[in-house]
Amino acid sequence: MNVERTHSDDPGPNEEVNLQLAARSLLTSIAQQKEFRTIFVLLGASVVLSFLASALLSAAPLLFSKGIDQFQSQDVSQSLAVTLIVSSVIIFGLAKMLIEQRWLVYQPAESKLLNSIRETYLRHVLSLPLDFHLNRSIGRLDSIVGQGMAGIQAITNMLFVQLSPLIFKVVLTTTVLLLFVNVEISLAVLGSIVVYLVVLVLGTERVSRRLKDALGKTIDAQGAAGDAVLNAEGIKALAVEGSITEAYRSKLNTAHTAFMRFFTNRGLFGLLLVAILIAGFSFAIWIAVSDTVAGELSVGALVLTNTCALQMFRSMENFSFSYRGTRQSIEAVKRYLEIFAIAREPSQDDLKLSGRIDGVQVRNVGYRYPDGRWATKNVSFELNRGTSTAIIGKSGSGKSTIVRMLMKMLVPTSGQILINDQNLAGINGVDLRRRTSVVPQDAVMFKANLAFNIALTENPDSNLLKKAVEMAKLSHLVQSLPEGFETEIGERGFKLSGGERQRLAIARAIYRGSDFFIFDEATSAMDKTTKAEILRLIQELVPSFCVLLITHDEMVAQIADTVVEVGK
Repeated sequence: MNVERTHSDDPGPNEEVNLQLAARSLLTSIAQQKEFRTIFVLLGASVVLSFLASALLSAAPLLFSKGIDQFQSQDVSQSLAVTLIVSSVIIFGLAKMLIEQRWLVYQPAESKLLNSIRETYLRHVLSLPLDFHLNRSIGRLDSIVGQGMAGIQAITNMLFVQLSPLIFKVVLTTTVLLLFVNVEISLAVLGSIVVYLVVLVLGTERVSRRLKDALGKTIDAQGAAGDAVLNAEGIKALAVEGSITEAYRSKLNTAHTAFMRFFTNRGLFGLLLVAILIAGFSFAIWIAVSDTVAGELSVGALVLTNTCALQMFRSMENFSFSYRGTRQSIEAVKRYLEIFAIAREPSQDDLKLSGRIDGVQVRNVGYRYPDGRWATKNVSFELNRGTSTAIIGKSGSGKSTIVRMLMKMLVPTSGQILINDQNLAGINGVDLRRRTSVVPQDAVMFKANLAFNIALTENPDSNLLKKAVEMAKLSHLVQSLPEGFETEIGERGFKLSGGERQRLAIARAIYRGSDFFIFDEATSAMDKTTKAEILRLIQELVPSFCVLLITHDEMVAQIADTVVEVGK
């Protein structure tokens, strides 16, 4: 999925087009998954069951009305009337059973569909440019995704559980009234339904504008809460829990006020819809009663009209709630689709990185932010296999920016980077990152077992795993753990010490078969003893790899063959 979008705080006309393209691309991605055929068959089966249930629900009152007429007839036996009435009850029961059976095929389809969308979302987000991940708010993003998935579920439910049965029911009911009652009553019921639907669609659009405003304020509030939880340690250190909570309360109150305006509009609109149904169906029943009194309609036809009107009233009311909820969900889905409308990184399938990484040349490289500020510039150094280079500089001197350019996650504004004498622009960035391992100050750790966190796969190679652990001097940890490699390391690896997490990150790099090791402030949060142990381990790795040290610590820089200072 690679859909361009207009980057603007105030979406213009192109925004809607982009969202349509994003939705189409999302559906295309789902259609390409192996589960799609199963989803399609199950959804189709639910529609068929809906049609059969609607047909039986239309037939039941018809048989009941015919039975009532038979009771009044003197020309036939009463047993036929009883048979018709009993048959109507049986058919009604069968219809309800089919409705329940419909859920047995619809719910698995819905579950598979939502899982396919979740998988597509994760794949898309992980393929987005680094700028997206640097600028995102986790709390806000989680809120958008949660509301978006709930919205998609509501839309799917409306289409296959509410809309398709309603269409069948309207067609069959008006047909039954036309054929077995009269044209006037059939048109009265159909006219009421048409007016109701027109008012429903137009009114819902107006009410949804209120909801859109309320949802935006809710997402802002949830974003603030998420950011507060992520920064809980800093908030506690600054002792500003009260002011942060107060700011969150203010955002919640703003969202509440917006929702109250929405609920008021929705309530008044609901009263209008109920009034339309009552007026329309009362008119149809009045016609039926008048014709029955005049002898133009039988009592059975009057009963049939009343039953059909009540069935349609309940169906329209249920559809109204579903449609309004779904229309409101569309606003949440639009925000969700905006994520898919962000362009992925350009495809690099036609680019290659030939051979292992034996040398890196950085020539007068600089990077400038979109606002014109330079993160770093005029950086030059050379690194070969079996040697190490340290880049030293103060915080904010652009050291991490250099790492991102070396990983081809940022494109240099000036200068050039060569890998094995090949310009980085002509190298596949994914291949490069697979052969490069960054060991940062706070390495990525998953809430999983030790083996997964080293191999990053559910089925690791046991021989490679043991070799990586031995080279990273981690064997003593594995042996000391009660479940060995199967031991869970906790959220973000907090069950391990800082030194153990760094050794684990080094073991991961070795397991991956990386050629190029980048240690980005890897020892900055360690005590003197642990730092010395990690530095000795790094020195042991140098003869076999290209090693780059990013640091502000002169003690770390001393172990390097070459030192480059940036940000002077």
